[in-house]
Amino acid sequence: MSARGKLTSEETALAFLMGFGMLLMMMALIGGAALGAQANQVVFGTLFMLGAAAFAIGALLWLGYVQPWKQFDDINVPVDTGHQPEGH
Repeated sequence: MSARGKLTSEETALAFLMGFGMLLMMMALIGGAALGAQANQVVFGTLFMLGAAAFAIGALLWLGYVQPWKQFDDINVPVDTGHQPEGH
């Protein structure tokens, strides 16, 4: 099964929000580095902060929605795959 098939529509939307935030941050950093001293610090700083906010909001919403600390594997319980050889 692909990773995409395991995500709900809410998780996909949050992943897009976090990815968009990362994209904004990368665009701000690359644009500021490319323009050097001529870069408008207000524009690129705002773009970076919007990206950081989008990423943080998406991550916090994901943590609240998925609650990964409640869903974990117990390593003491073996998983029955149904493929065990005869006699074991």
